[in-house]
Amino acid sequence: MAQFRPLACNLSRVYNRLRMSSPSHIEIYGHHGHQAPLETGLDFINTLEYAVGRGGTVDHVSTAPAALTWLQAHDLLHSATLNELLARAADDPTFADQLLRRLRKVRSGLRELVDATVERRPADPAALREVNRALRTQYIYELVPASDGISLDHRHEGDPVDGALARLSETIARELTQGDSERLRICANDECRWVFYDTSAAGRRKWCDMSTCGNRAKVARHRARQKELEIAFVDGDELHAAGALHH
Repeated sequence: MAQFRPLACNLSRVYNRLRMSSPSHIEIYGHHGHQAPLETGLDFINTLEYAVGRGGTVDHVSTAPAALTWLQAHDLLHSATLNELLARAADDPTFADQLLRRLRKVRSGLRELVDATVERRPADPAALREVNRALRTQYIYELVPASDGISLDHRHEGDPVDGALARLSETIARELTQGDSERLRICANDECRWVFYDTSAAGRRKWCDMSTCGNRAKVARHRARQKELEIAFVDGDELHAAGALHH
């Protein structure tokens, strides 16, 4: 956005820094809880931020290290795996480029699926193919620690980045097909278009954050009304002057 960034983005950044500063239960047990939260899936889509006043978009995971760090900060990669992949990306630029290309394709596909759902239109077949490709990973079932003993969970087998992208795709796909997709929103500010889940009681929220995009919309409407009044005033004076000359 030209002057303001959605508050949600700032809060997400603070939250991520806090999560990166201390080990989570997942790191302690060495296991990922399989189902990624919907919030994480939406955060992933929003890593490509619309910013009309800053050249169109801002990519918050514009490099392979940034993308890998983001995945680990959201409990989608183990710390040891992150270090291995960072080292490989540093030594192999081709690997780094391919990794980033994969991530961007999936992110773009998920963005299109959410956009299509909110806009009540069919999704682009290319986006469906990309997300379906990300979802095609092998499941391994296993017992994992739980607060009351153990629970049965499942994880993706194979490439860890593919597994992370599959989990992100799964949480969005489940929400679109089995969840309350009516609550998914795209910020009404065309210079923002932040994707979010509407948790308001009425379910009619339009802005990602009222103090930023919502306030800017109010200011824009006020200025538009003032301009209309000024034009009407000028037009009225001109008509009055024309009438005086006629008489």
